Amino acid sequence: MAPPKKTKTMALGYEEQRQENIKRNKEMISSILRQKSQVASLFSRPKPKKPLRKATKPNPPPTTLRRSLRSRGLPPPDSTQTPTPTSSLSREAPSGQFPFTDALVDSDSCRPLVEAMRLSEESREMGNVEKEVDFGLDVRVELGLKEENVRRMVGERITIVKFLPVLSRSIVVSGNKQGYLGFWDADATGENGERDSDGVSAFFPHRSTVSGISVHPFSLRKIYSSCYYGDLCLMDVEKQMFDIIHSSDFSIFSLSQLPHDHNSLFLGYGGKVKSFDERSGKFVDAWEMHELRVNTIDFHPGNSNMIATSSSDGFVRLWDLRCIDKDQPKYIKEVAHNRAVHSAYFSPTGNGIVSTSFDDTVCISSCPQFEKLSIIKHNNQTGRWLSSFRAIWGWNDSYILVGNMKRAIDVISTEDNIVTPLESEYMTNIPCRFAIHPYEEGRLACAGGGKLYLWTKM
Repeated sequence: MAPPKKTKTMALGYEEQRQENIKRNKEMISSILRQKSQVASLFSRPKPKKPLRKATKPNPPPTTLRRSLRSRGLPPPDSTQTPTPTSSLSREAPSGQFPFTDALVDSDSCRPLVEAMRLSEESREMGNVEKEVDFGLDVRVELGLKEENVRRMVGERITIVKFLPVLSRSIVVSGNKQGYLGFWDADATGENGERDSDGVSAFFPHRSTVSGISVHPFSLRKIYSSCYYGDLCLMDVEKQMFDIIHSSDFSIFSLSQLPHDHNSLFLGYGGKVKSFDERSGKFVDAWEMHELRVNTIDFHPGNSNMIATSSSDGFVRLWDLRCIDKDQPKYIKEVAHNRAVHSAYFSPTGNGIVSTSFDDTVCISSCPQFEKLSIIKHNNQTGRWLSSFRAIWGWNDSYILVGNMKRAIDVISTEDNIVTPLESEYMTNIPCRFAIHPYEEGRLACAGGGKLYLWTKM
C-alpha cells in the first residue's frame, strides 16, 4: 500500500503544534526560575544601605615659598670648607643701606678699615708718586712664603683678590663664593706693638658669589664690589656704611673702574659691557661686545680709552671707547682661543696682553699692535670645585704669574717662555687668583680655596 500524501492542511497543523510546544517550554522555564529566586530570597540577608555622604573638597596643601640656599646666603650641604659662624648664616645678606655692624662677621674690630681711613689722606697724593720698581728682583728665587703669612678667611673658596692701593702697607681684600668680603691687614699690630696674629675682618654684604672688587687709588674710602645676583655694592669706609647702589635681574660677571674717574664703573652683564655713573645712579653707555659672558674688563695703563675684554665665547678683544658704535661695536684687535677665556690683562707698560683660557694655554700678545703671539701650554683644568686660573703680570713686563695644579705658582718668563715653579711647604691649596701690591714690589697675594697667602721678599 502506498504512504499517504502530505497535504497543506497537515503541514499547518504540525506548525501550530510546534509553536505551542515552544510556548509551553518557555512558560515552564520561567516558572522554574521564578521559584528558584523566591527560594533564594528566603535564605539571603538583606544588604545594609550605605548612608549618603555629602561631597566635600579636599583641603589644598599649604603653599610654601621655595628659596635656594644661594639666595638665603647659606652654603651648599656638601661643603667641605670650614663652616662659617652660624650667626652669619642665620640671615640673608642685608639690602639697601646698612651699617658695618649689620654685616660684620665674627670679628671684634675693623682694624684694616680704620687703617685704610688713616691712610686715605696719604693716598690722595699718589698721583705724584711713581712706583719704585727694582728691576733686579728675581721672583723665582727672592720670593718666599712664611707660615705667619697664611690666613683662613670666612666661608668657601675665594674668587677675587685685590690689594688696597696704599703706601707702605699690605691690606688685602678678597671676595668669596658665598658673598663675603674679607679684609686682611698683614701689617696690623696689637696693643703691645707686636704684629697681630689675625688682622682679619669679614663682612657679608652680598647674596651670592662676589664677581668683582674695585678700589680707586684716589678714592680709597669707597670700595665697590659686585656679585652674580646682580647687585653692585658701595662700601663707604668713612661713613662705615654699605649701600646697594644698583640691583639687576641679570648677573654681573666683571667689574672695573675708569682710571681717571673713580665714579665711572664698567660692568660685564652677560656679553654686554655697561658704563655706570655712581653719582647719578644710572647707566651711561652699553655695548654688545661678546656673544657670551664677559669675564674680565681691563684698562690700558697709559690710555684709558682702550680696554681689553675676555669672554667665555673664546675671544680676547681690544676696544677704543672713543670710536665704538653702540649699535654695532667694532673691536680693533681680536685674539682667538679654542675654548672659554677666563682673563685678559695689560702688562704694566701696556705693550702686552696675557690671556688665560680653558684650552690649556696662556697666550701673550705683544708688540705695538699686539700682533706677536706667544702661546705657552699650561694645564688650566681646575674643574668645578676650584676657581679658574687667571694669569697676571708681575711688577714689570718680564714675567707672568699663574697657578699650578701641584700647589705651586708658575713663573713664566716672557723672554724665553720658560716656566719655573715657585713652591712652599705652607702652600696647602691650589692657588687660583693673584694680586700684586701696586706700590711695593715683592708683595704677592694669592688665594686657594678659602685661604690667603702673602709672598714677600726673603
